[in-house]
Amino acid sequence: MSRQLIIFYLLLALELNPGLIPCAWSQQSFPSKAIRIIVPFSPSGGGDVMARSVASKLAERAGRSVVVENRVGANGNIGAEIVIHSVPDGYTLLSTSSSYGIQASIGRTPFDPINDITPIVGLARAPTVVIVAPSSPFNTLQDLINTAKRSPGKVTFGTAGIGVIGHMNMENFSAIAGIQMSHIPYKGSSQAMTDMLGGHISVTSANATVAASMVKIGRIRALAVGGNRRLPSMPEVPTYAEAGLPTFDPYDWKAILGPKGIPQEIVTRLNSDLNAILKDKDITSVLEADGSTALGGTPSQLAALIKSDIERWRNLINERKIKVE
Repeated sequence: MSRQLIIFYLLLALELNPGLIPCAWSQQSFPSKAIRIIVPFSPSGGGDVMARSVASKLAERAGRSVVVENRVGANGNIGAEIVIHSVPDGYTLLSTSSSYGIQASIGRTPFDPINDITPIVGLARAPTVVIVAPSSPFNTLQDLINTAKRSPGKVTFGTAGIGVIGHMNMENFSAIAGIQMSHIPYKGSSQAMTDMLGGHISVTSANATVAASMVKIGRIRALAVGGNRRLPSMPEVPTYAEAGLPTFDPYDWKAILGPKGIPQEIVTRLNSDLNAILKDKDITSVLEADGSTALGGTPSQLAALIKSDIERWRNLINERKIKVE
């Protein structure tokens, strides 16, 4: 058979079945354009800072721009929905947190929180702190627990709203400590902090980054911090285990997700790059500063984390009869 005839039959076969064209011929290598990371939180918050730190390093590795966009609203659902409905090509990603699992557990996500996503990688796990005003009668976590046991409902705690991570962590604290406190929801954590300092509520919680600088100057008093060791930024603050609650370890996780259907080779590339970034000294220094630890790992490990989170929050809501409407 002549060479010309062989070429003719090859071209005819490709025309009848384009799927025979090798991937390297049919698509450009990833990434070939800018990547967009949607952050469903306010600028300058913990989730935003983490996303921007990771985006900067990802841009270096990918050789393409990585743009961070803040799309705030509906407890993270607005930003998540934008990503869920985007083209599954790896160019639109979601930087999310524990709030994702909470919203899923109470049925507030306008999409399937498990089947409509492509897990990429877990980023970090950050401890939270129970805090009071310097004038508070609670000098220790046990002081708070004892008062709440003597007078159920008298101790009030404020959070950034119903169903946020601060609310759920404090409800979990109440469940483990065997106490009943009254929840006062606000439109933001800063308002809860202001009212706590003004003596209008008894207690609130914060991530370690926010709390450390305020503890240092004496503006707030921290009763206990999550994790299995004291933080270098707050060496005088005991862990919950040291404070008498060894089974209570509140935290907030951060992770990267994408829409359902991202090609496996792109998921593998993103997962590999992000795992490497989490070992970068610039990133580890940011995490260590607030007591956070890098997560990393595989997409399946992140999927397992999300599923377990949804289950634990759902169980807590049922156990505590928390009204989240």
